[in-house]
Amino acid sequence: MPFKFTLSWLKGAQTIEATTVDQLAKAHVRIGDTLRLTGTGMCNIRTPGSWSAKEDSPFLPFDCSQIVWNDAPPLPLPESDIVSKATALMQSVQRQLHPETDDDSRVSPALRSAIQKSGMVLLDDFGDIVLKTNDLCSAKDDCLRLKNALVNLGNTRNWEALTKRATAGKLDGVNVLLRPVSAESLENLVTTSTAPFVMRETSRAAQALNSPAPGGFLIASDEGSVLVNQPWPAVSLYDYPAHEQWSELRRLAGMLMHTPFHAEGIVTNLFTDANGTQHINLHRIPTAADCGAIWALRCCCCRCWDAWLTTAYRRCVVINAIASVWKRFRNITKAA
Repeated sequence: MPFKFTLSWLKGAQTIEATTVDQLAKAHVRIGDTLRLTGTGMCNIRTPGSWSAKEDSPFLPFDCSQIVWNDAPPLPLPESDIVSKATALMQSVQRQLHPETDDDSRVSPALRSAIQKSGMVLLDDFGDIVLKTNDLCSAKDDCLRLKNALVNLGNTRNWEALTKRATAGKLDGVNVLLRPVSAESLENLVTTSTAPFVMRETSRAAQALNSPAPGGFLIASDEGSVLVNQPWPAVSLYDYPAHEQWSELRRLAGMLMHTPFHAEGIVTNLFTDANGTQHINLHRIPTAADCGAIWALRCCCCRCWDAWLTTAYRRCVVINAIASVWKRFRNITKAA
């Protein structure tokens, strides 16, 4: 790397400062140039198999050691009908199992109070849960355990019969009483049944964000340094519970898809991909301490080299002296 930089500097490396994409494009960057860039861009999306100097980005799935910089408008925040359906189902169950005092309930407060005192839990809109489950779990093999539980609660033959009754409005006004254990079991079933949908949509939406406009630049730090000044998340996205991952992804996207950044360093690599985006790798500029360490190492190497040459020279002198004595001895022997 130092040899490559030396050759570049001998050819006339330049220092470039840019605050817009157009300024950087007109600068005709070369390997060995020093760049100082300030602007607003998007943290790159980490994709399977892609190169990154840092594997444990704090902003996953975003990698803020790589900045996509172009003049295209920011991408919209992720949206998902599937997540909306999963959220609607969870909210319906949550509202019925844990009602608030100001909820618009179909049951009178006196009756609800009597049911609570008896230790039972009331579902006052069972048909809504059935319809929302059917809306989310539309495939035959989706949410089988949840569907079976609802079939048993609805006292019907199968899922098709239950959804037919719910669609026809025959479950309107039907209340279901549950023991606390059964209510907890139903809530857990809804949570575990909706989790895979939310996780898949979160992963899909993250990869869908990896579609930058053609052209522009991808600025990458060789050391994996974060190029934005944003607060680090306390927990990585995929360490959140499944149902919180979607909202966390949207929060990160809102913060990192159009964020101020600053990058400076020496250009170590340049190439343009099939999308017309120019990739620029930057190595941090050596500090005074780095230069001092390099100079000390150079001096040490020079001393070692000098000591080796001195030793080699002395050995040559000794060998030549021995050879001279041996030659004289042989001449004397021949003369005798």
